[in-house]
Amino acid sequence: MAIRHLGPARETQVRSDDGTPLHVEVRGPEDGPTVVLCHCWATSLASWGPVVRLLDQNLRVVLYDQRGHGRTPVPLTPAGYAEEKLADDLCAVLEATVPEGERAVVAGHSMGGMTIMATGAREVFREKAAAVLLTNTGCAQLTERTTSIPLPKALGRAAATALTLRAPLPLGPRTALTTAALKFIAMSPGADPRMVRLCARMVHECNGVARGRWGDMMTRLDLDETVRAITAPTVIVAGTADRMTPPWHARHVASLVRNCEEVVEVPDAGHMGPLEFPEVLAGRIEKLAADHLGATLAG
Repeated sequence: MAIRHLGPARETQVRSDDGTPLHVEVRGPEDGPTVVLCHCWATSLASWGPVVRLLDQNLRVVLYDQRGHGRTPVPLTPAGYAEEKLADDLCAVLEATVPEGERAVVAGHSMGGMTIMATGAREVFREKAAAVLLTNTGCAQLTERTTSIPLPKALGRAAATALTLRAPLPLGPRTALTTAALKFIAMSPGADPRMVRLCARMVHECNGVARGRWGDMMTRLDLDETVRAITAPTVIVAGTADRMTPPWHARHVASLVRNCEEVVEVPDAGHMGPLEFPEVLAGRIEKLAADHLGATLAG
């Protein structure tokens, strides 16, 4: 797949329901079919960069920094860290960026996928989402199913995972050791070293309090009911070497959504799908745009 050039980002702010100013970037033609991308925990919208560079030049791509990430401020109270707030934010972005009477393909990675699943029953989402892509994500049993902490289940792997997710401490400077640890947890052994470094940079730059509080939210997450409310055609992608959200999660989500078009398991791929297999994701997003938005792709 050739690298496309969608031009410079047009930056704006969108106010969420509680007044949080969300940093939003739009690329591509203003009159193009819209794709909205939701990023993962402890990174920023930059994590979708490798995918955006591959997307068809006729698509209009909307990205935003989740609250407490990138250029979107950290919530000031614990009440700002809840799956309902993520849903409020996505609805605000959809209302502000998807033109009236039009719909979008909405794609989410990890916590971005959880954001979409938390929004499944919202009227705005049902009106604006023509199709959905979920990659490397889960809606329940996140600490119970993970293998990112190298402990046997009987020795408290779930508890150790929860403790790690909740830790609010700054990660300190990036070193070869911390980068290697992050790669073990979040990426496959064969991941591109450049992508490993990019992932490490984003995680180390993430605000420690926000990282810990969103991590705590994920330890308690149970979105089965709102996932069942998703009626849009849905493609689900997993990496077979994903330690954080193993393929069990993809199959579980597929059993809940009403219109699952495809479950894709990418061999030997880890958790950071947009950094590890951007070609797969760009191809599926383009197909959803062609099938459900009537997008004419440049090819």
